[in-house]
Amino acid sequence: MFPIVSGVASNQVIAVNTNLYNLASVKTIHETNSNDGVGINFNAGAADSGWMTGLQVVGTDMYVSNRGNNNDFDSTHPLITKIAISSTGDGAIVRQNATGLGLNSMDGFALNSDASKLILADFHGAQIRSGTMSDNGSNLVISLNGSALAVGGGPRFARWNNDGSKYYFGYGLGNGSSRIKQYTAGTNYIVASGDTAGTSQDLAIEAASDLVFNSDGTKMYLSRHTGYVYEYSLSTPYEIHTETLVTTMDIRAFFDNRSNGSVSPWRPANSNSQTPWLAGLSWNDDGSKLYVITLWGTTLQAKVGGGNATPPQVIGEGSGPPRTNTMPIIEFRVQ
Repeated sequence: MFPIVSGVASNQVIAVNTNLYNLASVKTIHETNSNDGVGINFNAGAADSGWMTGLQVVGTDMYVSNRGNNNDFDSTHPLITKIAISSTGDGAIVRQNATGLGLNSMDGFALNSDASKLILADFHGAQIRSGTMSDNGSNLVISLNGSALAVGGGPRFARWNNDGSKYYFGYGLGNGSSRIKQYTAGTNYIVASGDTAGTSQDLAIEAASDLVFNSDGTKMYLSRHTGYVYEYSLSTPYEIHTETLVTTMDIRAFFDNRSNGSVSPWRPANSNSQTPWLAGLSWNDDGSKLYVITLWGTTLQAKVGGGNATPPQVIGEGSGPPRTNTMPIIEFRVQ
């Protein structure tokens, strides 16, 4: 786990954890050995924020998005919420953008290393947008820039590479596979309608919901809405067409499948969906922890720690009743 690497001096040794960014290590602890995860309490802030669509950890903070708009039970506009990881035990919100972004919805987002630049996936608008973000001490201030890039389907996620020179987005094809597209930005960290299309890669993953890289772009991770996470190796960093599947982790056991064809606590009676809809994932900065978020907030409380969620209930779908907020974020660790 921690091989000893010789340093410059003969008496100097450095311990290196080879399990960092290693999904197989997470799998060994949490899937194979069935160790519990750590549930993160989340206060949605806006009273009706029921659909959590993405997350990213930057330093000691966690950023979470909701879909907003085009949903009759979500908040009035897409939000990005900033939470200090140390405070998530009680769901304390640090900052939240206070005004609408002019988007139809937000099914995913990504930030650069200092959380000053972002990319957004507008599912209902079938477009990708970019912008800047700052914290003014009271709110997150988000300003869109560039121009909308129209895409062929409703994008579920968007992601930068390490320097913003390339970006990626993806959507389901409806045939048990998903399409991942790669573009080159004319200006780093700015999306524009005239950006150059690169590789388009179809993968046998039904409704891929998020994509992340490790710190040097040699590994790519995809989440699948039905509760799976995939790790791929990339022979050329940040080039998605050079992928080779390494391992798959099944995390369905951590979610409470409430929909079984009968009236559920938050879905309408005509819903027979039996998926937790894993909506997003993020490694922390050093690759020692993996975070996942589910759209429905259906974490199985018997499998996670973290106390009681705040608020205790969130609004149900359409005419459905309020439902228990069951800590939609789970923290896993490597060995």
